[in-house]
Amino acid sequence: MISLKNFNFHPCFTALSISILCSFLLTSCLTAKKLDAEVAKVYSDKRVQKKRPNEQITVTSTLADGGAATSSSVTKTSVLPLIVYIGVTYRNICKLNPQIPVTNFTSTVTSLANKGLMQKLQAKKLELSVEQIPTEFSFDDKGHMVLLLVSWDNVSIKGKSSDMVVRYKLSGEGSPAKQGVITVPYPNDKMNLGYFKSWKKATSEYLDQYDANITAMSKVFVDKLVKEL
Repeated sequence: MISLKNFNFHPCFTALSISILCSFLLTSCLTAKKLDAEVAKVYSDKRVQKKRPNEQITVTSTLADGGAATSSSVTKTSVLPLIVYIGVTYRNICKLNPQIPVTNFTSTVTSLANKGLMQKLQAKKLELSVEQIPTEFSFDDKGHMVLLLVSWDNVSIKGKSSDMVVRYKLSGEGSPAKQGVITVPYPNDKMNLGYFKSWKKATSEYLDQYDANITAMSKVFVDKLVKEL
């Protein structure tokens, strides 16, 4: 009987195994550059409805300015070469320009201002500072091969777990300033891709859901803020 413990794979054999496995990865054709280009296309096609700014409410952010780029992506690959099993994880990590979710947050807060918030403000000024907001997601393609005979992969797209953190300050003449911090957790948004769904379509669908999640989180923030003021 052959002992697997003493069985040595030739380097060329291992390299061939990894090459074969990589050929099965559904998103192996996806690169960081292509992902950034698709994200830019998705947001260029979106119509951003600008809300008229409220003179009593100002929104700023302590997050680093992302400049003109819509996103910044990187590709990471990890390999697990075992005797009878080989695993490869091909990951494209995308970080969106913080201006995208902050603009969404500002628009949502402005649109909801007349639904309870303005009654709390009266003649006072409200300053909001976005200190943390979800901006990152990744495509994960996990490939598996057993004995070079059976192979499969699992592809998913998921946002990095990150809360929305906003600091507020309410001030007015003749009254002490009231301030605090409100945190809203980000929901689980993992999407598993089927074999026949393209990464471009998956990106578009994910970003639609991402925008909807930021809007929903902003509404939760307003509800919490009204209760605290």
